[in-house]
Order: sequence, then structure tokens, then C-alpha cells
Amino acid sequence: MIVTAWIKPEDLDLFNRLRAALFPKERNYLSAHVTLFHHIPSAVRQEFIADCHDQYSGRPPLTMHVKAPFLLGGGVAYSLECEELSRIRAKLREQFAPVLTAQDDRPWNRPHITVQNKVDPGEAKRTLAHLQPRFEPCTIEARGLSFYRYDGGPWHLLDRRRFAG
Repeated sequence: MIVTAWIKPEDLDLFNRLRAALFPKERNYLSAHVTLFHHIPSAVRQEFIADCHDQYSGRPPLTMHVKAPFLLGGGVAYSLECEELSRIRAKLREQFAPVLTAQDDRPWNRPHITVQNKVDPGEAKRTLAHLQPRFEPCTIEARGLSFYRYDGGPWHLLDRRRFAG
């Protein structure tokens, strides 16, 4: 199971337009997203979702600050800053540490939204050079958490849990 921040759809419009223009067409089958965890084992899926609901359903939506784009190596992403979402992820990471993959069981040092990936590093550098001077800081709103099943292609929504009713 993949866990993402549930972002207001209109807040993702710009990033989805960038993905449509910059991502290799055959690899762009997902909408823009903010991944918190890449692989929650199916054995703890329901417990994980229930715990997220129990712990975070009463809190207000979160404001995430979009920061300047940066290189991913073979792509470009926009950095995000939201201390509260980082705390939520850290608490879930600690709670589920025994079952997490190495990728998920490490600090969340650079939350981001990827707008380009799986391209030649030179192309990624050109993209970054194009995007950086046009960058304008903004905020996006995380309404809650989304939970997806990954089957080797597009993700399948399993559940969504809103932060506030």
C-alpha cells in the first residue's frame, strides 16, 4: 500500500500540467502526489488505515509550503515544507517501524511533488534551469491521507481519511 497526502485537486493543477508536459508520456499515468510511504505491507494495511483515522481525523487540514524546484537526478521535483505532516509521518514511521521497508524506515528529509522523472540527467538540468526563474512560492492544502494499492501501473484508491470532518 502507498500512502500519500490527500491534496485539494485544484492545488495540484499546476503540477499536473507540468507532469503532462515534462514526464515521458508512457510513464505519466499518475496524478501529481506527495508520497509519505511507498510500501505498507498488506498484513498491516487495515490497522494502518484505522490508526491514521483514529489519530488524525480531528485535526484541521494542513498548509504545505511549496519551495523551489530541485534535481532528482533523472528528473525535477518541487520541495515541500510542512512540519505537522512531517511529524505525522515520523509518528507513523515509529509506530510501524518493524514492518517498513528500508526506503520507508528513514527520516522524511525532502518531501516533494515530482513533475519530471526517468529522463536523461541533461534534460532534467535543462528543465530545472527553465523552472527555477519562473518559480513563485505558494501553498497547497492537505485534506487528509490517501491509501492506494499498487499493481505495477496506475494506483487503485483503497481509502481516504479526512483530517477534519
